[in-house]
Amino acid sequence: MKYTKREFEKLLKDKLTSECNVTLDTASADQIYRCLASVTRQIMSDRQKQFQSKVLGEGKKQVYYLCMEFLMGRSLRSSLFNLGLNEVAESVLADADIKIDTIYDREPDAGLGNGGLGRLAACYLDGMATTDICGTGYSILYEYGIFKQKIVDGWQQETADNWLPGGQVWIKSHPDQAQEIRFDGQAVETWEGGFHHVKYENYNSVIAVPNDMYVAGYGSNGVSKLRLWQAKAPSFDMSSFNAGNYNTAISQSASAELISKILYPNDNHTEGKILRLRQQ
Repeated sequence: MKYTKREFEKLLKDKLTSECNVTLDTASADQIYRCLASVTRQIMSDRQKQFQSKVLGEGKKQVYYLCMEFLMGRSLRSSLFNLGLNEVAESVLADADIKIDTIYDREPDAGLGNGGLGRLAACYLDGMATTDICGTGYSILYEYGIFKQKIVDGWQQETADNWLPGGQVWIKSHPDQAQEIRFDGQAVETWEGGFHHVKYENYNSVIAVPNDMYVAGYGSNGVSKLRLWQAKAPSFDMSSFNAGNYNTAISQSASAELISKILYPNDNHTEGKILRLRQQ
């Protein structure tokens, strides 16, 4: 579906009103970015559902691509361009005396990938959508990217790449589809009545919550989906907290969520090696 300038302008203005209670003329650059991104994501989400339904109806195969990283970059400019809406969006903003490049600059790079492997994975999603191949990528929703780099007195200083405050708008969470993942413990094998039984005991659970991002194909109806899993604690230890063992209660939740905390944690120590194994 193609949107006229009037239709797209209404979508953006309605989103600004409902989400931020502002008009286009009074909205800040951050508010416009978030609402423009939200509108764009919804368009891609709707297209992806239609595209996948058509593929399923025709009995075509789908592609699933697993990778530890997807170097997506920034989504707003490329998504609008691939959807054929970049000129429409630019014109709508220009009428309000707003330069679209100012809005593009509000978006952070997604902290989901770092090197060539991640860029290749992102290009696969783009290429599959452009050639009308129904594709889904699978990875981890890293809360922080690898790091931000500063050079101080000739030495590298690393700071956290906290990208989600600006990037969260591109992600749709599905907590109702969460899955329990078990680590550690032992597999206990028994035979009863001639049948082999395996019981998993003394394990630690982590809840994997799926989140979706979308990649629109250029000049096509295809939209790829990137499913990102976020690690959450199975429950909060209320008994420890109420007993005054605050550090114990909080550390248990923090340990479970370490899996999706940072892209490529340092592995020059045992804890880092174990964390990377859990991510994989």
